[in-house]
Amino acid sequence: MDALIYTRPELSFARKVALLRRPLPSHAIEGGNFRQWAAAVCSAEVRHRERDYLRVERELGVDVPRWDFPNNDEVGQFDHERHAGIALLWLSTLQTHESEKRTPWSFIPWTDWKRETRAAWIARRRYLWAGFLNAVRNYQEARAYAEGK
Repeated sequence: MDALIYTRPELSFARKVALLRRPLPSHAIEGGNFRQWAAAVCSAEVRHRERDYLRVERELGVDVPRWDFPNNDEVGQFDHERHAGIALLWLSTLQTHESEKRTPWSFIPWTDWKRETRAAWIARRRYLWAGFLNAVRNYQEARAYAEGK
């Protein structure tokens, strides 16, 4: 089938990439906490998307300049890879927010924060944690769909 893809001029570059891409083989990671598991699995999906895109690019004999098209590896990505990337963005935002408690930019320790400031910080953390959990659930559902489960 791959040989047919190369010789079909009616297919766009994005369609050829989508047809040649292969999902990351199923992976089961045991141990650790939920956040560690999600970070490991979602990072693996995103790295695979980048590397598999480069493989397809080589097979097609195309060199897309990364400077002009920095997100070009998103062409032909699988839905679960997209959700993995979104989950990593939520996680990054959550971790940045949590670091404010440990090392606030104002150099005021958590115990000295005003009650309203602490309440706002906790509410924001709950929002970010819920967003991260939803993004990981979306990844898991999309991955299960891709595996035919």
